[in-house]
Amino acid sequence: MVKDLFGLNSEDWLIKEKGFDWRKQGMYESIFTLGNGYLGQRGSLEGNPSGSYRGTYIAGIFDKSESLVSQMVKSPGWIDFSIWIDDEKMTYETCKILFNERILDMKKGILHRVTRLKDKKGRIVRFESKRVVFAHQVRGALMLFSVTPENFSGDIKVISGLNGDVTNEGYYPEERVKHLNLVSMKRGQDYIYLESQTRDKKIKVALAASTLFDNPPQKFYKVNRMYGEKFAEVIVFDSQKGKTYNFTKWVSIFTSREGYDRQLESACVDEIHDMIRDGIEKNMLKHFELREKEWQIADIVIKGDKKAQLGIRFNLYHLIIAKPHHDPTLSIAAKFLSGEGYKGHVFWDTEIFALPFYIYTFPEAAKNLLLYRYYTLPGAILNAKDYGYKGAKFAWESADDGIETTPRFGYSADGKEVRIFTGDEEHHIVSDVVHGLYNFYGATKDESFLYGKGAEIVFQTALFWLSRIERRRGRYEVRKVIGPDEYHEHVDNNAFTNYLVMWHFIKAGELYKKMEKEAPAILKKLSKKIKLTKKHIEEMRLVSKIIYFPYDQKTDIIEQFEGYFSLEDFIIKQYDKNGMAILPEKAKGLDLNKTRLLKQADVVLLTHLFADRFSPEVKKKNYYYYEKRTMHQSSLSFCVYALMGLEVGDHKKAYNYFMKTSLIDLTNSHKNTAHGIHAAATGGAWQMVVHGFAGMKVRRGVLCFDPWLPEKWKKLSYSCMWEGSILRVSLSKASLSVKMEKDGPHHSMTIKVGGKGVSLREGKTAKIKMLRTR
Repeated sequence: MVKDLFGLNSEDWLIKEKGFDWRKQGMYESIFTLGNGYLGQRGSLEGNPSGSYRGTYIAGIFDKSESLVSQMVKSPGWIDFSIWIDDEKMTYETCKILFNERILDMKKGILHRVTRLKDKKGRIVRFESKRVVFAHQVRGALMLFSVTPENFSGDIKVISGLNGDVTNEGYYPEERVKHLNLVSMKRGQDYIYLESQTRDKKIKVALAASTLFDNPPQKFYKVNRMYGEKFAEVIVFDSQKGKTYNFTKWVSIFTSREGYDRQLESACVDEIHDMIRDGIEKNMLKHFELREKEWQIADIVIKGDKKAQLGIRFNLYHLIIAKPHHDPTLSIAAKFLSGEGYKGHVFWDTEIFALPFYIYTFPEAAKNLLLYRYYTLPGAILNAKDYGYKGAKFAWESADDGIETTPRFGYSADGKEVRIFTGDEEHHIVSDVVHGLYNFYGATKDESFLYGKGAEIVFQTALFWLSRIERRRGRYEVRKVIGPDEYHEHVDNNAFTNYLVMWHFIKAGELYKKMEKEAPAILKKLSKKIKLTKKHIEEMRLVSKIIYFPYDQKTDIIEQFEGYFSLEDFIIKQYDKNGMAILPEKAKGLDLNKTRLLKQADVVLLTHLFADRFSPEVKKKNYYYYEKRTMHQSSLSFCVYALMGLEVGDHKKAYNYFMKTSLIDLTNSHKNTAHGIHAAATGGAWQMVVHGFAGMKVRRGVLCFDPWLPEKWKKLSYSCMWEGSILRVSLSKASLSVKMEKDGPHHSMTIKVGGKGVSLREGKTAKIKMLRTR
């Protein structure tokens, strides 16, 4: 039965590594990450070869120590397992690699490995492993190992351990920062236990492990050994040629952050014993049951394009395993829990790029992500105060408390200070969060959230902008900012920022009026708490009418910021083998801040987020103007141009941009996948399929469909949540079908397809003939 449980799914669910390339080790460690929203485990090899950057990360555990800023802590490791013959470790460095293959089964959430090594004496060992981070028990994990001496008999030693000797990356690649101190290691009768504590915040992290020898020979022994801050179970046995020996390793992880401070050891040990008692089959079936439920709502099926199918499932997999469903005080980092890029910080990536996926598949998880912003409002209020403003300013880079964690200075390779301005100036994140909040409300109609914690976010951040804007030249302006395009710093009146401020003030006014009628008591209490007055609301209304928006009426081109059109102009004409833009020859060596070249989508992102507010002609002209000036140096950029490419009819480029986004980590096109998965790109890939090719958008509160499928795609199917009901969507070039599942809050609803109203009824499928309209 165990063999059946771990059987592989079909090829369209599998990511494979064949052979072993030292240069790609870090990339595959990120790609093969396992997780459950609480725990993230990089897909490192168990034997810890040279060049590996293994990592175990627990959501919400941050520390500063000697780091420039607070960062996500690398927790003690639990995947250590090594094979020794005659006291010599079988390693990739000392042995010949006869065979190496790893396979990530995304549907089941299992990482498989098969390796054959030949040592200097010609002895061949076959090693197999299967690794699982449980979905049903977020603090539990399982590893199965097998060791086969293929051409020899004799003593073999295996060491299965917990590794407390861990450090984080420092500012420089070779630097390491220690965030954990060892508290204790204890030998149990059938387990080992290791407890550490963060140096600044004194958060305790505890692990217990029990390695069972499933089919031991008559001659073997097992002991527990301490090696500094490493603790291991050592098993020595007399092996027979050709026989396979099996081991099972159970692991539990708890922290004091969840309130287990005085019961850490007992919590860890009890969990180990409970998992062992239930056994492999019961635990795996529970794990599969939850994963299957998640895939039933999250999966996207593309018929006719195998590459696109594998790519989108890879992105969906990482969105699913990052979902922090267990804790509303957590968000998702720019690299999820898959690596230390950006120090585990939360950016605008969450609300603008990743949140839509969760809104339409796991709305409760989406709410949790927004609640993180609510629970970090005290930090946001301090941020505003530190800059001399009122209200709440969300941090550009946020950790566990909402305090701005963007470093003000970095250091070049020669040690010189380099000023970093994003934390000081990239303030559009304040309204990005509110935009995500209204996306959530639009799809769920969750008024209890909107009137409660949501309203406080909307009004507190609006008060920040009210104190941040300036009255100049008979208009209101937002000066000295950085827009989404980070090539250009210290600019005035960035179009993206100013438009969001205008929209933010309008929404705040609408919400105030709505609550006056429908929730006056809540509004009164909240207004008193945050010192919000009707005068503030009137000021917001006034500002929204005369805030400056840089727009050339003659050309219909939105000026990215005031003065942008006066900069030296360059057009991108060359691309590398990965489709990445090559800097124009004459622009090399120039300060890009003084050119019209963009790092990533800025104005085009604005026209995407507010597509209904701009005419087709304006969207088209701005897409083509900025597309040939965008370097796409951010993983956030391709998906925006894909979405707007579909909007304006540039279908071929839209498809190419989609493929670049969905494969960004699988191809390592940005050369930094080793630092973690690009979270924004995963959400962007989902948006491209659902909002782009399927054309599913919300217009004036109605769910609308206006699809366009690539030539290769014979059929596209997916599911989504709309106002609490599950919709099953299936479309081809000839028709679109939508089934409204039973047991939702509505018996019927109306959607629009190609601009025409379509009635849906519970348990029924509506089929509509389609003609390409885009």
